[in-house]
This record gives sequence, structure tokens and C-alpha cells, in this order.
Amino acid sequence: MRKIEKREEPAELREWRAAHQADPAGGGINYGYDALRQSPDVAGLLLKSLLAEQGGLCAYTGRRIDVGSAHVEHLRPQAHCARGQDVTYNNMVACWPQPNGPCGQYGAHAKGNWPSPAEAATFISPLSNGCEARFVFNQRGEIKLADPADSAADKTIKKLKLDHKLLTALRGREIESVLGTMRSLSLKEARKRLRSIQQAEATLNGGANVPLDPYRFALKQVLERFIAKRMAPSAG
Repeated sequence: MRKIEKREEPAELREWRAAHQADPAGGGINYGYDALRQSPDVAGLLLKSLLAEQGGLCAYTGRRIDVGSAHVEHLRPQAHCARGQDVTYNNMVACWPQPNGPCGQYGAHAKGNWPSPAEAATFISPLSNGCEARFVFNQRGEIKLADPADSAADKTIKKLKLDHKLLTALRGREIESVLGTMRSLSLKEARKRLRSIQQAEATLNGGANVPLDPYRFALKQVLERFIAKRMAPSAG
């Protein structure tokens, strides 16, 4: 999970909310995500905006996604949203899989309607500062807690099934494809690859639309440990 830097919401979404603000019955806000989906142009622009700020990666899993393989996910589940909160831009991210497709075994579908308002503190959101550092990945793609006492990180892994064997295998294969066994990877090549990952993310966070490597948070950690190990003085 990488920290997502939210951008300004699309003007079309803001205008849509303004156009649907008045409730003829006098109840105030008269809009929600189900109503938004009836405006496919606005809903499509919303998804594209989320994909752009995320570098084309699923907010929870780090998988590569696009408009054909992603849906709009609510960080606070729709079931627990106040009226109109489900069309608040900062409550929405793009996640795998596509809507109305096969149910995913991990990530957004596994999360379901969790967390409830009472459990909100146990959910590590991809918008929260330091979220990336709370999880540790090895070269096989396995995920562990950075702090064994971090109950929120543990709950997030379990609820999103971030340790699912299929997702773990996908992360491991991506790491293998980029780094190989690391036996032949030079320190220079490792540093170059790490800089590339860091520069792409800095460019994205600066507002440009740049695709990120799938599972780049796991790749970055493996590279950093490899570089640190190679630079450490030899014992004896």
C-alpha cells in the first residue's frame, strides 16, 4: 500500500453535486453515488482522475489497473456514509477489480463494508501518512507487519486479505521479473532502479500523470535492503 496524494477533485464532479444539491422535499442534500452512476460521463471522468493520481495502481493491492479493470472504491464504505458522503472526492479511490465482474478474492471486495464507524481506527487508509512503512515485503512478495504490535496493520492485512496466496504470488513474480535472483544485480544497477522508482513517484506527486511500477512499494523495500546489505562492511 502506497500513500496516495489526493489532487483537486474534477470540476465536473463539483458541478454535478451543485446541480443536484437541492432536495425538492426540503431535505437538503439530494445526491449520492448511485445517482452519480446515472451520469456516465461524470462517473467516467471521476474514475480517470482517481487512476491518474494513483499512477494506475490499485489503492489497496498495488496491481496495475485501468478504466476497464477498476471501480470506484469508498474508503468509508457506502453502507456507513452520511448522505452525500459517498460522492466526496477524498472518500474515493480506484481499486481492482472492474464493477459487475467476478468477485475479487482480496482487496476491495474482501474489505466489503468494513470498517464500521466504530472500527475506523483499525483501518490503515492509503491516504494516511506513514501507511507504507507499516508493512514489510520480502523478495517472495510476502507481507508482514513492520511492528508486531501494530494491531491496525494486522487487521488491515486480514480484512483486505493482503496476504492472499494469489496476491503474494503476483507481487513475488513482479519482484522476480525486475530483480531476478539478485545474484547478478550490481549495486549500481540496484541504485539506478531505486532512483527510477523514487523519481516516478515524486513526479506523480508533483501533479504529472506518470504510470508507476506495479507493487512498487514492495520493490522499493527489497531494493533498499539489498543496497544497504551490499554497502555494509564485511564482517571479519
